[in-house]
Amino acid sequence: MQMVRVGLRALAVFAAIALPQIAGACSLARVSGADVVVPASGRINEALIDAAIRAEVNYQRCRAGLSELAAAPGLAEAASTHAKWMARAQTMSHESKVPGQSSVLARLQSSGIDFRAGSENIGKIARYGIDGIHFRIRDAGACAFATQDGTAIGAHSYQSLARHIVTLWVNSPKHRTNMLDPKVRMVGSGAGYDPSAPYCGAFYVSQNYAG
Repeated sequence: MQMVRVGLRALAVFAAIALPQIAGACSLARVSGADVVVPASGRINEALIDAAIRAEVNYQRCRAGLSELAAAPGLAEAASTHAKWMARAQTMSHESKVPGQSSVLARLQSSGIDFRAGSENIGKIARYGIDGIHFRIRDAGACAFATQDGTAIGAHSYQSLARHIVTLWVNSPKHRTNMLDPKVRMVGSGAGYDPSAPYCGAFYVSQNYAG
């Protein structure tokens, strides 16, 4: 995973986090259709993955006593374009060769949003839920994986993909700083798919914040 922060003026590192809200005060918004498995065809439902990731981010922000972020189609489109470029290039980078979107700042500007602060998180996770665990390969050709105790491991749904990537980001101090930045007010996310990655493919995810 990687992260970067940019802005039109100097940005201070967000070190102070508001006290978490009372247990039970925050709830994770349900995104209709997010329990559907992300297709291996690479035809990702961009609106669905954007909504699922935003729900997870807003849940984390609520727990930190911060306001929720609004949807931003321009940011989501820029994030989707970058995620798909990373998948094609098979690399994680905040720089790309996409005309007009070769840097984080360029992607934020391409969104059409008037912003003073912005940032980007990116990440890569396997199509199946095997990241960070010991697993068995039952049948590589059939993409059959299992936990050490034999429980089958399925392919990610939109919901599980969103939850997994946000969990990785929230457990990474720099990514978490972007997520819990009190100066941002909008977020947009997108995903790209690399079918040739080991273990039956991988998703590249990009996320842009602006405020």
